[in-house]
Amino acid sequence: MEWELALHPDDADNLSRSKLIGAVKGARLRHHVARMVWHDSPDRALRAAGLIVVEQRGDWRLERLIPGDRGWLPGQPAPVLAQGATSVLLAEGASSVLLAHGAKAAALGDQVPDQIVPVAAFDGRMTTIAALAGDIPVTLRLLRGDLRGVMTTVPVCRLLFDGPDEAVRSLALSLTEVFRLTVPRASLAAEALAAAEGWVPPPRGLGAPDPVTSLTVATAFAAIIGHLTDVILHYAPLAEREGRLTEPVHQMRVAVRRARSVIAVFGHAMQAPVVSEAGRELKALGAVLGPARDRDVFVTETLPPIIAAFPADERLGRLLVAAEKARAEAHAALDQWLIGASFRRMAVSLAWLAASSDWHAALEPERHALAAMPVPEFAAIVLRRRWKQLLAAGKGIEDLPVPALHGLRLRVKRTRYAAEVFTPGQHAKPALRLLRRLSVLQQRLGLLNDGAVAETLLHQLGGPAGRHGYAVGLILGYIGAGAAGARPGIVAAWDKISKTPPFWA
Repeated sequence: MEWELALHPDDADNLSRSKLIGAVKGARLRHHVARMVWHDSPDRALRAAGLIVVEQRGDWRLERLIPGDRGWLPGQPAPVLAQGATSVLLAEGASSVLLAHGAKAAALGDQVPDQIVPVAAFDGRMTTIAALAGDIPVTLRLLRGDLRGVMTTVPVCRLLFDGPDEAVRSLALSLTEVFRLTVPRASLAAEALAAAEGWVPPPRGLGAPDPVTSLTVATAFAAIIGHLTDVILHYAPLAEREGRLTEPVHQMRVAVRRARSVIAVFGHAMQAPVVSEAGRELKALGAVLGPARDRDVFVTETLPPIIAAFPADERLGRLLVAAEKARAEAHAALDQWLIGASFRRMAVSLAWLAASSDWHAALEPERHALAAMPVPEFAAIVLRRRWKQLLAAGKGIEDLPVPALHGLRLRVKRTRYAAEVFTPGQHAKPALRLLRRLSVLQQRLGLLNDGAVAETLLHQLGGPAGRHGYAVGLILGYIGAGAAGARPGIVAAWDKISKTPPFWA
């Protein structure tokens, strides 16, 4: 397994001396100068196509700059689309490099423009370490140096692993406990362009995963987990920033929920200890995201209309101050988690789970057959079961008590997440109709849930008989009045769903 992780440059000196890296007897550290130069056309046409040309020690490669399909999972080196030792001609009086036409066609193909110019460079060194994970050899290559542009120099460090999958995982997880080692959010080339030209690399993944109906169960599971790992990694630094931005926390929490749902959806086929461990780590992240998100909703969505209705009430103002303080505490706890070893470990676990297939060998024989099954067949099994559970949970919806409606909301969410993954690429209109209707019902049920969450937070802030008793009572009355009027909309949304033909039938 070849794998690439990002290491904080300040940790590089200590890594090669770490006792966590067992040394192969008699092996020595090997050092050599490392230099890479990235090229693009003057109009940056390669970048626009998600490609880049890199030259390293006379070797020219056409690489992916950003993911263009499911073939580039987190932690994997950038895919090389073409490679060769290419003769070059330097244009007189110009900074461009002209690839000789015959060599270009043979080595890199017609995707490379005739004229390309250097746009960024890396200068540093590569240290090769013959390491042991337990008693299993793993080759580590520590790449450290500077990304250079015309006016900027940015230190960077990458740690490349080469060895058996489980040994790579074990060593990487051990190192994350001590060193700031994590899954990179962008390729080295993308970081180089960002440093040299101020380019902002697009996220490797956003939102819901693409439908996976053309894949097997095993490859679909890897693609979805890889995508959601990228989404979580994209939003993590945004969730840490001052200003308490609400959307990154919300989107990160949604991605965590989707990932946990995917583990549940595919669990019957892909059940293994490494999958269960990843699920526990996602649950731990969800446990710190939840309070931050709940307090964001309370402060920015629940309270403002109530305060607007009673603008002169000082007691509501004092409760808002207390709520802001609780919100800040929840975000501080989230910040600490996101910069700590627990988050690094979770990211490495998820990325390895997607990139490795060796762990599939530990699956029980009947699960091997499920893992090799085409997704549409597996999807029909999963969706029929979830649909049956959903219809049972919504039976007699007109008279369901609020706790049962909260249970229905969870069923709706789980069904929607599964349907998102299994939406067919062709003839998708019935599937998209069902997804829209599930989303509407989930949103309407979510208003009730927001009220229940607000009630819990209000009790934490003092409750009806506490310091903020009057304000708490006022808010609970306001929320209760809104909840009383929500049921007709919920029933109407449910009626539409119950009459929607399942697209997998």
